[in-house]
Amino acid sequence: MFKSVHYQAVDPGDRWIKDAAVAIDIDSPLDSSRTLTPNVIRMGGGYRMYYHGLGPGGPEGSHGYILSAWSSAAVSWQKDPGIRLEAGGEGAAQIVWSPDVIPMADGGYRMYVEGKTEQADGSFTSAIISAVSDDGLAWEREPGIRLGGASASLGAPRCLYLESGPRYRLYASDFNEHQIVSAISDDGLTFELEAGFRISRERPFEGHEVYAPEVLPLGTGGYRMYYAGWVSAPEVTSGSAFHGRIFSALSVDGVHWVKDDGICVDKGGGWDTNKASEPCVIDLDDGRFRMFYEACDGAGRWRIASATSVAGGE
Repeated sequence: MFKSVHYQAVDPGDRWIKDAAVAIDIDSPLDSSRTLTPNVIRMGGGYRMYYHGLGPGGPEGSHGYILSAWSSAAVSWQKDPGIRLEAGGEGAAQIVWSPDVIPMADGGYRMYVEGKTEQADGSFTSAIISAVSDDGLAWEREPGIRLGGASASLGAPRCLYLESGPRYRLYASDFNEHQIVSAISDDGLTFELEAGFRISRERPFEGHEVYAPEVLPLGTGGYRMYYAGWVSAPEVTSGSAFHGRIFSALSVDGVHWVKDDGICVDKGGGWDTNKASEPCVIDLDDGRFRMFYEACDGAGRWRIASATSVAGGE
């Protein structure tokens, strides 16, 4: 069960073809302003996607919350009614986004999620918090902060079970250093940062940020990471003054990574004119894989788009 969230028997590879239709559109009262940060897991004979939404149907004064949608085949999505997790409390006063849901050993699920809190100078710091659920729909916030807070700004979590040693490894984006880091834990609640960076800014399209790791332990050995690289784009006036693309890397041990050449998913389509970011990968029943990602078009509209791997993950 624990392998079923991130583990893949074969490597999905670095060749992806964008799907023709958007996966989650901005078309309901809870998400008509934006849909962001997808996380998809197999659940109950199908797939459930957790994502950040904002719209006029949300609580008064809300800056964004976690929503969900259901699909039997990861193609057409039916939005679940209501809000899964609202912002508020320590580490997440104004916003919650970038969910990552894993099953727990004693049943139910844990969601790691990035919270954002506004500081006195108007800036925001990010922290990773968590919530638990018996059914994947009703969620209860766990006390405290898992990682980040006043002295560090960390978000976009992805948590893996480990086969030996510490039980969990949590990958995250360090917004102070603009790199990807990791932390380990025995209980999934108290994490200790590991030394160094897992992914650093080294290439032209990563000049501003390397961000939002999606890490897959592989049945063939080692790990595959998909991540976003951002570069400043001062000419962009709607949505975000950055261009984003999705890249990949490989690792033997989950700590030391070697980047692949090229781009997995480039910006420039109908949904992602300016940015493709926050990847999440799920296996399909036909042996292929589907990557969901947040997409920003030329008008500054944020939707969740998708791409499908070349057959067999080659």
